[in-house]
Amino acid sequence: MLDEKESLRPYPIDPIQDRVVRKILRIKEKGPVSRTIGFFSNISQRVTYPISEYIKEKSKGKTFEKKEANEIIFPLVCTPIDAIDSKYFYAIRDGKIWFKPIAAHQDSRWRLLGKNGYANKKKTPLISVSADGNNIIVVDQNRVIHYAKTNRIICKVSFIRPQWGIIQLRISWREKWFGMEGVSLIVNLFKDPVLHMPPNARSIAVSHKGPDTMYYTDMNGKKHPDPYVGVTSIYTLNDDGTRIFFADPWLHNQFQNELTGPEEGQFKAETLAASGSTVMLFQRARNEFGQEINKIYTRFGDFDSIGANPALRATYNKNNKIPMIRYIPSEDWIRQPSIILDGRARLTRNIAVLQIGWGQNNRQLRVQGQDINGRNGYYFKNIYDMIWTFEITNNILIEEEEFLSNSIPHIGFEQGPQIIENYTNGILKSRTKNKLLEITLENFSRRGLNERGLHTKLVLTLENGFQLSLPLYARRGWKSLIGISGDNIWKLIIPNEYYDEEDEQIREILHRIFKNKRRHPVNVYERADEIRITNVFSNFNKFEFTFSNKLH
Repeated sequence: MLDEKESLRPYPIDPIQDRVVRKILRIKEKGPVSRTIGFFSNISQRVTYPISEYIKEKSKGKTFEKKEANEIIFPLVCTPIDAIDSKYFYAIRDGKIWFKPIAAHQDSRWRLLGKNGYANKKKTPLISVSADGNNIIVVDQNRVIHYAKTNRIICKVSFIRPQWGIIQLRISWREKWFGMEGVSLIVNLFKDPVLHMPPNARSIAVSHKGPDTMYYTDMNGKKHPDPYVGVTSIYTLNDDGTRIFFADPWLHNQFQNELTGPEEGQFKAETLAASGSTVMLFQRARNEFGQEINKIYTRFGDFDSIGANPALRATYNKNNKIPMIRYIPSEDWIRQPSIILDGRARLTRNIAVLQIGWGQNNRQLRVQGQDINGRNGYYFKNIYDMIWTFEITNNILIEEEEFLSNSIPHIGFEQGPQIIENYTNGILKSRTKNKLLEITLENFSRRGLNERGLHTKLVLTLENGFQLSLPLYARRGWKSLIGISGDNIWKLIIPNEYYDEEDEQIREILHRIFKNKRRHPVNVYERADEIRITNVFSNFNKFEFTFSNKLH
């Protein structure tokens, strides 16, 4: 990493938190569960090795469908039909999926993934692929998403000869996405668990935060190890590039979950890539001089880290140092440095995010294009570094239609519709006397399960002109996990620093309206002409904020 002043890293570093990671690793390496797994793994290897050798002998003389190295150019960025993870290259060709190890000789052949390169017995042609960590997805021509694990694929390679072999290839495709333990068998009987790619989606990407990434750091510097199960997400970019939906195997509401995009949801991305719960968005345009320009945003965000998972404990208190309790809100969108294009330099829409180590600071960003001299390759950098570097790959052909057209009809970056609204002239209904000068609801978005807890806030202006800015956070409810409710659980937060103020009006408001409580579960009622916020518990300190007009 670069010097602190030269880094985009948004979270603080707390060395004490490293002890949490080390403790988890010791448990993983020395714990009774790991020893048991290791014991049975050794037995399994002793049994399966002679079986695999027998299969190899029986297979001699048989021909397997292959493609020569020059028939599929290995990808260094992601496209709808090309993918890369830390171990393998993948490609969709002829409606089938092919692969080969990254470590294999560059002249090595491609082989079909699985028995025949298809993801089901019907041999439905495939149209798209994405891979990350130990996960891979393919989309067939019916838009059905097939999901599998790749951690049981083991190959042997040669750095000198182009031949490579498969030691073990166990891949089991599945279409049933929802797999929450204990309830999936019952829920799947009544609700369709098959996951479909949304119509006309611009991009789709699978993400796996697991053993390769080990942990993530929240915005308070607290590390959260996750070496066992991890987090699997599938992100999609909608047809106009302004909305990001995601699915999680523990969510039966499928692609109803949404991450609010950059620029208050108005950023219009051409394409999306993801890895280890890090999402990357990319947009190209031309300025008033006709020169190509670009915008890049990244964000670390999944169902757990954004605080949406009701099964995981989270806190809004920065002073909370208890391990494994997540601090929210999570990381916001980060505007990455634009790639400077001089001379003959230009970019394609093909991008990638790659895992290169533990923690979300170990991600590499890539954008395919040409350098100042018109040579093919890709620009890359660490996610939180400031400088882009160009890697030349002249052996990889880039078709002319991949580049930005000279006939782009607009100047500057397109934006999508405004999705947030500011509501003014709010009214407080309370059993106590109202001494507020103005009440405003800022940056509110009407989008169901949209993750919108980053910027929404209730602003109370006191008679002395002081403004209390109170964050209003939304997270999922238990019912939404199994797809039977789209309701959020809301909380109104009183920041701790306000309780350190000596101003009498501030102290009076905190006591009179909020009874000096720092967190208030609230209901948010959205009507066409009104937004109403009221605390959940009907008791003496009942309050209700009502907004009937909006000011953009």
